[in-house]
Amino acid sequence: MKMGYAKNRVRNFMGSYFSFIGLLLVVIIFHVLTEGRLISSRNMMNIFNNFFSIGLGSVGVMFLMSLGELDLSVGAILGFSAAIGAFSAEIHTVWILPACLLTGLLIGSLNGVLVSRLKVESFIGTLAVSFIARGLTTYLLNGSVGIPLTQRVYDKSAVKVTVFIIVAVVCYILFDYTSYGKACRSVGASADAARQSGVAVERVRMTAFMISGLLCGLAGFFSLVRTCTASSKTGDAFEFEVLLAVLFGGMPLSGGWSVKFRAAIVEVLLWL
Repeated sequence: MKMGYAKNRVRNFMGSYFSFIGLLLVVIIFHVLTEGRLISSRNMMNIFNNFFSIGLGSVGVMFLMSLGELDLSVGAILGFSAAIGAFSAEIHTVWILPACLLTGLLIGSLNGVLVSRLKVESFIGTLAVSFIARGLTTYLLNGSVGIPLTQRVYDKSAVKVTVFIIVAVVCYILFDYTSYGKACRSVGASADAARQSGVAVERVRMTAFMISGLLCGLAGFFSLVRTCTASSKTGDAFEFEVLLAVLFGGMPLSGGWSVKFRAAIVEVLLWL
C-alpha cells in the first residue's frame, strides 16, 4: 500500500516537473562542456535578452491556450504597437509606453470581440486581424520611423529583469490563485459545463485576449526602445516563435486543467 503510494507520488512529481529536470540537466551538461562559460554573467544576459520578448508573449498566450484558443496576431500587435509608439514620440517621449500598451489592449479587445461575441474561430479571426495590423503598419511607416536614442535607457537589463519578474508574478497569481485563472481552465476543459456552473464564458475569453494584447504591446515598447526604430519588419515571425516556444515543452493546444503556468517559462528557455 505504502509502496504503491510512493510510486504514485514519484510518478506525479516526474510528470509535473519533468521539464524543469530536463532543463536543469541540459544547463549542467553544457556548462561542463563549455568549461563554465555557459553560466557567465554576459552569456546569461544575452540569453535573457532573447528570452524577454518571447517570454512576455508566452505568458499572455498561456491564458488563451488554457481556453483552447490561439492568437496568430501577436507579432502584428507587437509591430503595430511599436509603430504607434514611434509616432507618439513626435508629441512627447512620455507617451511612447502608454501608446504601445493602449494599442496592444485595443487590438486584443478586437480579437476578443471577434471570438467571444461574433463566434469567429480564433485561428481565423486573429489571422485576419494580423493581416489588417500588418497592412496598417506598412502603410503608416512607409519604411521606418525612429525615436530619440535617449529612450535606450529603458533597454537596460535591470529594467527588463524587473519588468519581467513583476509581469510573471502578477500573471502567476492571476492564473493559479484567482477565480479567473480557474475559470480559464474550466472553459478550456468544457465551455458548456463552465457556463452551466455560472462562469461568464464570453467575458473570460474577452479578458484573455485583452491580456495577450496588453503584453504584446509591452513587448512592442521594449522592441522599439532596443533599436529606437519601428519598421514594417518589427515583430515578424514573433507569433510562430511564441507558439513554438509554448508547444515545445508539451503545453496542450486543447487547453483545460493540464495547462500549467510554469510551462510558459520553462518552455521558452528550452526553445532558446
